Amino acid sequence: MTRIREIRLTPLRHALAEPYGMARGLAAARQCTLVELDTDDGITGIGEAWGPPAAVKGYLDAVKDAWIGRDLFAHAQAVPLILGRNYHFGIENQLMALSSGIDIAAHDAIGKRLGVPVHALVGGKVADRVAVYASGGYMTADPEASLDGMIDRFLGRDFFAAKMKIGHSVEKDVGRVAHARRRLGDGFALMVDINGNCTADQALATIRAIEPFRIHWIEEPLAPLDWAGYRWLRDRSPVPIATGEALYTAHQFNRLGAEGCADVWQPDLSLCGGLTQGRLIAQLAHLHHKRLSPHVWASAIGLAAAVHLVAAHSPYPATTHPPDPTYVEYDVGENRLRDELLAEPLVPEAGYITVPDGPGLGIALDPDAVKRLTADI
Repeated sequence: MTRIREIRLTPLRHALAEPYGMARGLAAARQCTLVELDTDDGITGIGEAWGPPAAVKGYLDAVKDAWIGRDLFAHAQAVPLILGRNYHFGIENQLMALSSGIDIAAHDAIGKRLGVPVHALVGGKVADRVAVYASGGYMTADPEASLDGMIDRFLGRDFFAAKMKIGHSVEKDVGRVAHARRRLGDGFALMVDINGNCTADQALATIRAIEPFRIHWIEEPLAPLDWAGYRWLRDRSPVPIATGEALYTAHQFNRLGAEGCADVWQPDLSLCGGLTQGRLIAQLAHLHHKRLSPHVWASAIGLAAAVHLVAAHSPYPATTHPPDPTYVEYDVGENRLRDELLAEPLVPEAGYITVPDGPGLGIALDPDAVKRLTADI
C-alpha cells in the first residue's frame, strides 16, 4: 500500500508588465498554488490550485488530516469526508481549489506509481492530440489600441480557433467583433467572452448584434449562478451558450444540464474538484448531450490536466466525424506560469497539443523556474 505522507504548497505569481483582463476589470498578475503530494515510497505528484495562494494555504491546516496517511489510491474518499464535516464552508471557495490541486497531484502520483499516463486513469486515450483555441483578445487600459496586437498572436501561431473579450456595450462589442472577423477571415472559429458582465436582456441584445459575424459560442454572458437568466437566454439565443469556469463540483454542472442552461460546459480542473470531479462532469456532459471544453487560466499544470481529460473524452454522440473538436483553452496572454514552469512546456502546433504519454501528467517542473516564480504570502 502506498500512503500519502505529506502535502506541500508553493505560491506562484507572475506580475504582468501591462495589466489585462475582461469587461469586469483588469488583472495585475497571474497566480496559483503549486501542490506537491509526497508518498511514503518516494513518489511526488504535482497539481495546481486556483486563486489567491494565501487563501488556499489557509484551508490546508483545517483539512490536511483527511489526506495524510490515507492510501494514495483512496485519495478521492477525502473530499466527501471534508465536505460532509465542514458543510458550513460551502464549495465555492479555496477549499475546493485546494482539494482540486491535491486531486490532480494524486492522479499524477498514481500514474507515476503504476507507470501509466493520467489519461489511462480517467477513461483511456481516444486521441493522440487535442485541439486548442487561442484565448486572448483581452481588455486593457486601451482595449481598441491593443486588439490588433492580440489578433496577431492568433494568426502568427497557426491557430484555427480563438476567443476574445467583449462586454463593455453593444456598440463597442460589435466594433471589436467586426474588426476581429475581418482580420481572421471567415474560416476561423471565433468565440467571445463577456465574463458575466451583463444581465440576460443586455446579453441578448449583444448576441443578436454580433450574430452576423458567425460566433462559435458566447461565453459567460451572465453571472455564474444566474440559473433563471441562463435558462431564459438559452431559449432565445441564436448563438450557443458556454459557461462553467466558476462552477464547483459535478453538483453544479448537473444543475446546469438539468435546467437546460448552456450548450458548452467549461469546468476548470484547478477549482471544480480536480480530475475526479472533472471526469464526473465529462460523463454528465454526455448524459445531457452537451459539449465539453475545459477552462484553463493559470499554470501549465492545469493545462496538462485538461489535456489528459479531453484526450480521454469520447466525441459523443459523434463517432469518427465530430462536427467540432473538443477544445482545451490555451491562453496566449503574457504568462510565465504557462511558459516557464515546466522543463518542457506544452506548446501547440497548428492548433493542437500532443498528449503526453509519460507516467502521470507526463510533465516535469523546472526547479529554477519554480524558485523564480515563488511568491511571498
